[in-house]
Amino acid sequence: QIVSDSVWRNPKNQYEINVKLNEGKKYYIGDVNILGNSAFSTDYLQKVLGYKSGDIYDAVGFNKKVGEDGGKEDDSDIKSLYMNSGYLFSNVTPIEKSVKGDSINLEIRINEGEKATWNRVTWSGNTTTHDHVILRSLRTKPGSLFAKSDIKRTYFDLAGMQFFDPQQVGQQITPNPQDNTVDVHWTLVEKGSSQVQLQAGYGGGSFIGTLGLTFNNFSLRNFLKFKDFKPVPQGDGQTLSIQAQAGQFFQNYGISFTEPWLFGTKPTALSVGINQSLVRYSDQFGLTQKLNIFSASAGLNRLLRWPDDYFSLYTGIQYQSYDFENYPFQFGNTTEYYGSAKNFSFNVGLSRNSAGIDPIFPTSGSNIEASVKFTPPYSLFSDKDYSTLEPIEKYKWLEFYKVKMKADIYNTVAGKLVLRSTAEMGFLNGYNKELGAPPFERFYVGGTGLFGGRYDGRELVPLRGYENASSTGGTLEDVTPYGGATIYNRFALELRYPISMNQTAKIYALSFLEGGNAYNSFGSYNPFQLKRSAGVGIRVYMGAFGLIGFDFAYGFDKTAIGTEPAGWKTHFLMNQSL
Repeated sequence: QIVSDSVWRNPKNQYEINVKLNEGKKYYIGDVNILGNSAFSTDYLQKVLGYKSGDIYDAVGFNKKVGEDGGKEDDSDIKSLYMNSGYLFSNVTPIEKSVKGDSINLEIRINEGEKATWNRVTWSGNTTTHDHVILRSLRTKPGSLFAKSDIKRTYFDLAGMQFFDPQQVGQQITPNPQDNTVDVHWTLVEKGSSQVQLQAGYGGGSFIGTLGLTFNNFSLRNFLKFKDFKPVPQGDGQTLSIQAQAGQFFQNYGISFTEPWLFGTKPTALSVGINQSLVRYSDQFGLTQKLNIFSASAGLNRLLRWPDDYFSLYTGIQYQSYDFENYPFQFGNTTEYYGSAKNFSFNVGLSRNSAGIDPIFPTSGSNIEASVKFTPPYSLFSDKDYSTLEPIEKYKWLEFYKVKMKADIYNTVAGKLVLRSTAEMGFLNGYNKELGAPPFERFYVGGTGLFGGRYDGRELVPLRGYENASSTGGTLEDVTPYGGATIYNRFALELRYPISMNQTAKIYALSFLEGGNAYNSFGSYNPFQLKRSAGVGIRVYMGAFGLIGFDFAYGFDKTAIGTEPAGWKTHFLMNQSL
C-alpha cells in the first residue's frame, strides 16, 4: 500500500518526491492442483508452469505462465500449449483457492473441449504475386489441426517474402464452435519488389558503385508472354539479378537466378550465377597490371524440419579461374607476377533464421550461420614433391578449407529500441604444410566490407571507423603486401530506433560499438586484441533503391600499418548488410 506521498521544491529549484510504502506480508505458493487435463499429464503441465510449492507468489508471472493476460510471448504457457495442439476452444483458468498463513493454495481448472481444424483459408491483396506463391507459404491449411503457432509462422513467412509490406500483413480469425473449425482470411498489401539497384560505398576517399537490376518477384515461365511484362514478367517469387560494378581500377559483371521452390513442389531453393571480374591499373613504373577472374556457381538451399523449421541447409559448388599479368600475389614467401590458378570448391552451410517479423527492421529472433568451404585435397593423392615445385605450380589447383560462423541476435530492450548483437569469425588453412593457405580467399578487415569476393576472391569484413581492408594482420610483422589474413573475428553491439516504418520509406537511427581484427596465424591470434570503434548512423529503405545508409564512426586504435588511431571516418552505403 502507498501510505503517503509528498512533493516539494528544494532550494536548487528541483522537485523532491517522497513516497512512503507499506510492503505488507510476503506470500508464498502452497499447493498447486491441476484439474480437468487429459491431453497432457499433470507432471508435464507442472513443468511447463515452472512454479512449485514454496516459491514466492508472483501473481503476474504465474498468470502469464498459465496463459492469462496474453500469456508468454514465446508461447511457453499452458494455454498456448493447448492452442498449439488443436484445442482452440479450451479454457485454462487460475484460481486462488485458499490462504493459510503466508501460503496461497492455487488451482488451475482446465476445460479442454474438442480439437479444432482449419476450414476456410482465404487471402486478398496480391495484385502481382500469383496465388500458388502465397499458398505454398501458408501453414494454415484447410483440414489441418489448428495451431496458434501456424498463424505466427505464416505471418513470419509472408512478411519475409519481401513482396508485401510487413506492417500491413493481417489476419482475420473466425472461430466456428458449432463444428469445431476456424476460418482465416489473410490481408496483403503488395509493395515494389523490383529494384533499380544503385549499390555503393564510400570510405577513406574510395568510392565503389554498382548499377544493376534486381527482380525479386520474377516469373521465368512467363518470360515470352510479353503481355505480362510489368516491365518484366512477375509473380512467381523467383529472383533475377543483373549487375555491373565499377571502381577506380576494376569492373565486375554478374548475373544470377534463384528459384525458391524447386519444380514448384519442394521448399528447396535453386540458385545459379556467373561472374566476371576485371582489374586494370598501372604500377609505379607505368606498367599495366591485369587480373581476370571468372566464376560460376550453383547451389541448393533446403528448408529443414529438424531441429525446427527455422533451419536450412545449403549445399553448392563453385568454379573460379584466376589469370594475372604483372599482378603481384604472395605465394608463401615468394611474390609471383604472372600465372594462373583454378579453384573448384564445395560449400556446405547450416543456418537458422528466426529474425523478424520485418526483414528490414527485425525486432526479435536471430540469424545464426555456420559454413565450410573446401576443395579436394589434391596434394594428398599426388606423388609430387611440393617442397621443390615452383610456387605457381603448387597453386595451379587451389586446395584449402575455410570455416566461418556468424550470429545476429535481436532483442527489444525498451519501447521501440532494438539491440542487435553480432559475433562472427573465420578461419582459412590448407591440407599440406608445404602449401599452407592459398593466396586467394583471404580475409581483409576494415571499412564497410565493400563487395566481398572481388579482386582475388578475398572476403572483405566490415569494421566501421577504419579504412577498407586496413587491418590485414594482428601485428605489423604479420602483414604481407598482398597476403591478407587467414583468421579474423568481429563483434558488434548496435542499438536501433525506428523513426518511420511506413511502406514508402522505412527509416531508423542507430548507434554502435564494434571490435574486430585479422590475423595470419594462430601464433599471433588473440581474440581480445581488437581494433575498436564506435559511432552513429541512419538507414533509409525505399523499395526501388533498397537500403541507404550513413555512418559516422571513430576508430580508437591504430591499423596494422599505422602509427596513430584511425580517428573519424564517414561511411556511405547502399544495399550493404553490416
